[in-house]
Amino acid sequence: MIAVLGATGTIGRRVTAELAERGVAHRPLRRPAVDLRDRRSLDAALEGVEQLFLLTPHDPDQDRWEADAVAAAVAAGVRRIVKLSGGAPALGPNGPTSTAVAHWRSERRIEESGLRFAFLRPSFLMQNLATMAPRAGLLLAPMGHGPIAMVDAADVAAAAVAALRDVDGPDRAWHLTGPAGVTFDDVARAIGARYVSVPPRLAARALRRRGASDFEVDHALRMAAYFATGADGTPTDDVRHLTGRAPRSLRRHLSEKDA
Repeated sequence: MIAVLGATGTIGRRVTAELAERGVAHRPLRRPAVDLRDRRSLDAALEGVEQLFLLTPHDPDQDRWEADAVAAAVAAGVRRIVKLSGGAPALGPNGPTSTAVAHWRSERRIEESGLRFAFLRPSFLMQNLATMAPRAGLLLAPMGHGPIAMVDAADVAAAAVAALRDVDGPDRAWHLTGPAGVTFDDVARAIGARYVSVPPRLAARALRRRGASDFEVDHALRMAAYFATGADGTPTDDVRHLTGRAPRSLRRHLSEKDA
């Protein structure tokens, strides 16, 4: 039995759908039945589970939630965790955001727990572009001009399912990217717009007008500055290694989205 924590989000819902399509026994862990703030609900949800797909939302409490999930997995006798982590170059004790640091801490906890594991470290999701629709022919974002090896969430989900099905696979991390590094200038050209890299203060103002919290604004701007450096711009072959097929290009993602 595979438990899927984070089963309703951009990646998690695709993971549960593909597991169901393939006839793999799984248990989606959704609120209110499972509350990350309630350790008892985690303990009950993980009874009889052999593998846990661990995905938690961006939140100031992410580090604590994942620590509790790992502890509950150990207590329940879970054998293996497949964790959706942060982008590989961002991870570390001095990561660009508190979320990146929380991912790094969780990976260390899992390794130290003695559980089998696979860490999936995706680059910037192409689906995030949907929140940056152009206005008057202009694509406005604080992302600079560095290349980003953007990856489609469908490929991340497929890689997760492949990792979950390969129960005896190696304990290792996978850096999941698209087939090439692309810039926001490339994105703008692909959608018939012109890209303008806006100052962080203007981006923060726009995010707050949309109702973003201080935590969300800080996370978004720090990640934008990180991506602008080009640090996550080098593609890998890890999606192909896990799934047996090439990852979707930006052009294919845009064409399928519009289909």
